[in-house]
Amino acid sequence: MKQKKYAKMLYPSPIGTLSLVADEQYLHGIWVQDQTHFERGIDTDGIEIVKEHPVLDKVISYLNAYFDGRVQDLSLLPLAPIGTDFEKRVWTYLQSIPYGQTMTYGQIAQDLQVLSAQAIGGAVGRNPWSILVPCHRVLGAGKRLTGYAAGVEKKAWLLEHEGADFQENKE
Repeated sequence: MKQKKYAKMLYPSPIGTLSLVADEQYLHGIWVQDQTHFERGIDTDGIEIVKEHPVLDKVISYLNAYFDGRVQDLSLLPLAPIGTDFEKRVWTYLQSIPYGQTMTYGQIAQDLQVLSAQAIGGAVGRNPWSILVPCHRVLGAGKRLTGYAAGVEKKAWLLEHEGADFQENKE
């Protein structure tokens, strides 16, 4: 079987270096360096670091706009069809949460008619497209800041950047 080839670019962002990985057709992921599930499902032997790439160049222009505070339509970005059917349902739902808005795990569970907010949390945590599929916009009950694969301080930064309403967890 022929090994799948991936192109990778590193993107210096305000929340750390992002690893962007695509093949000729699809974006496979945007991960914050060293986050949980980093480059999950990607055969790292098949990765080549590139300076330009048709899919990744579009992603970089989106990220530049995002970090400049401009909202863009992402519907044309080709996301790889990876994940379980359940994960794909959750990730599609995440894409509908507008910039600067938040939802709770419980609200998503209710909307998708899933009994467990924890199951939603698991799927949200395995989202391979940080920032682009805005898992950072999902909060715990009472708009509390909860888990983020790259660390809650990065989630807080993204939410503050978007002007979203959330509660810091005070110990």
